[in-house]
Amino acid sequence: MSREQLLDLLRGALSTADADGTEIVAITSDEALTWYAENIIHQNVAAHTAQISVRAVVGKQVGSASTTDLTLEGIQRTIQSASDAARLMPEDPDFPGLPLPQTVQETDVGYVPATVASQPGERAAAVRSVIDGAEHAGLRAAGTYLVQSNELAVVSTTGVAAFHRDTMASLKAVVMGDDSSGYGYVSSSDVADIDPLATGQRAVQTAMETRNPMDVEPGPYDVVLSPWAVDELMKMMAFHALSARSIEEHTSFLDGRQGEHLVSPLISLYDDGLDPTGLPLPFDYEGQPKQRVDFISQGVAGDVVYDTYYAKKAGRASTGHSLQQPNDFGPVPLNFFMAAGESAEEEMVAHTERGIYVTRFWYANVVEPRQMTVTGMTRDGTYLIENGRRTRGIRNLRFTQSLVEMLKSTLEVGRDRSILASGFGVGGMVLPSLRVQAFHFTGATKKSQ
Repeated sequence: MSREQLLDLLRGALSTADADGTEIVAITSDEALTWYAENIIHQNVAAHTAQISVRAVVGKQVGSASTTDLTLEGIQRTIQSASDAARLMPEDPDFPGLPLPQTVQETDVGYVPATVASQPGERAAAVRSVIDGAEHAGLRAAGTYLVQSNELAVVSTTGVAAFHRDTMASLKAVVMGDDSSGYGYVSSSDVADIDPLATGQRAVQTAMETRNPMDVEPGPYDVVLSPWAVDELMKMMAFHALSARSIEEHTSFLDGRQGEHLVSPLISLYDDGLDPTGLPLPFDYEGQPKQRVDFISQGVAGDVVYDTYYAKKAGRASTGHSLQQPNDFGPVPLNFFMAAGESAEEEMVAHTERGIYVTRFWYANVVEPRQMTVTGMTRDGTYLIENGRRTRGIRNLRFTQSLVEMLKSTLEVGRDRSILASGFGVGGMVLPSLRVQAFHFTGATKKSQ
């Protein structure tokens, strides 16, 4: 559906709204997925999905309803359901009203027609190259190749009318042996950026190099973290510590510390929905334009993200970081960046006399939010570093680490960054490798995963 067709459909549906204010969020997606395991493609599916979410306001009462029916009649029924629900809800004295329209800098940078046009045979050939590499090494490959195009539209009775479309391709490869595994992942709005041979080769090489893993004692180690490992940690930080809600609840490490030198001057963290080096998203789920927000600038504490609800409570303006409303999360940064440094990843390894290289973390959970203490496990390629070289695989380790202390103890930041697609379906992270001093490992596994 074109921009004009979708916006006209939503505006037409709004003509029947009987609440004081009504907002419609429409998300459509065309998705094609090739799934493989045990060196066999076992599933190839394609789907078109549509989700319509309606928020209706009667005074200070707010109701919501949703549907997958993208017809005029279906949307109108959902509008009426939301309106009826609003009249049954208690008043929210802090509700600021639906936001007014703001100028949105529209962009098609993240929309690539070639990605839309890619065919199942192309995905199969890409996956075949990963499988061939694994089979040649006597290993087993599993993963996914996903290609999708998305549309997001927000229309309201206050005059908001915003539309954005984007594309995404992502290839994941997990290659397994009897006692080792390796990982590869690449994502981009442009399918031409997907390199299945390199992605598969890295996973195969890691699985081979980490065979017969040795045990190491838990404790503090200097570490080199790949962008995939950094991604798991920064997701925890973005979701739990960089929003106005976390400031209001006094659970953010930034609370009351703006302007302080908190971490290494090598570290700059920010959110920017218009940065073309990432996966652009120019407005949020309220149709408000995204503003760049600097969380940390060269080690100095900065600001957090706002939606209209938390902005009104704090006497601020929205920074354009609302999720679909209502929600239990508050605003969230969906276009997260860590500024690049000056080191190649192999230089970081070479600068480490004894330490650990981490390909990936998983099962990460927040233990203590004020210092962003997180626990989790290593996975898919954990190496011992000796005399500046990755010498052999080690059994997977559990870590318990303050991310604030980790950023304070960062020694080097990578000059190359990876685009890592978001689990929210839009946006993502752009992250480098890190070399960190005294990263805390607190337990070891009995068998590598």
